[in-house]
Amino acid sequence: MSKSEIRGLKERVQGAEALTPGQFDQAAVLVRRVFPQMPEPNGGADVIGQLLHSVDVCLPGWTIQLTGKAQEPDGHWRCSLRETRGSDEVEVIGLGTGRVVEVALLEALLHVAEQKALV
Repeated sequence: MSKSEIRGLKERVQGAEALTPGQFDQAAVLVRRVFPQMPEPNGGADVIGQLLHSVDVCLPGWTIQLTGKAQEPDGHWRCSLRETRGSDEVEVIGLGTGRVVEVALLEALLHVAEQKALV
């Protein structure tokens, strides 16, 4: 598993106005190498639901924090994924930003996968 592959996709997704089906499919392949339980994208329109389900399956017990500011034509979204622990020390944090929710959420998931990848 190459961290550079994940980093490359994360950089291509950053700043995107929308998440393409091809980007989501490619992300699923890369994330599955780190988290084998990553669900297959179903090609449906509910990409946000699929991403939330993916985080739930790949990172059980983690906290999803999603904040945004409604702006026209695009919002400004921030997503963080954190292991829920009793202490403030957190080993891995996934961070993402985007014009749309799905880009911020995917970027955060890719950030975690990049940190957890072996090489």
